[in-house]
Amino acid sequence: MDEAMIVVSAGHSPAGMNFVDVLLKKGLAFVVLVHSEEEREQLLTLGTVPLRYIQITEGIQQTRPEYIVSNAFVFENNLPQCCEDIQLCHSWYPQQLYVVSSNKAPVGLVYKGLGATYVIHSQSGDVSFLL
Repeated sequence: MDEAMIVVSAGHSPAGMNFVDVLLKKGLAFVVLVHSEEEREQLLTLGTVPLRYIQITEGIQQTRPEYIVSNAFVFENNLPQCCEDIQLCHSWYPQQLYVVSSNKAPVGLVYKGLGATYVIHSQSGDVSFLL
């Protein structure tokens, strides 16, 4: 099994894009989960980004990656997709699972109930302090 990796689900979020850009600049080992071709193309504007295309389908379990997932960062796009991404990342046993939300609704308990370690509410989208 390869070294520890960070998993990011950017979810079309400006904060997620900024975070991926910071990871690229720092040279950290990471992979970005994408749900669509549009999301993939958006991320590739940042440069060479390691991507893993996922498709959540009822009853079909995504295969665990061949690397150790040390941390996962899920950037909220919408509630259902964020919940699916949390469950998927949590199934890969990350040491820490962060959810970054700009939602003012009290969704933190939902995300923590699904396995999030921390829920960060950020209006600015700058979460580089997490590294």
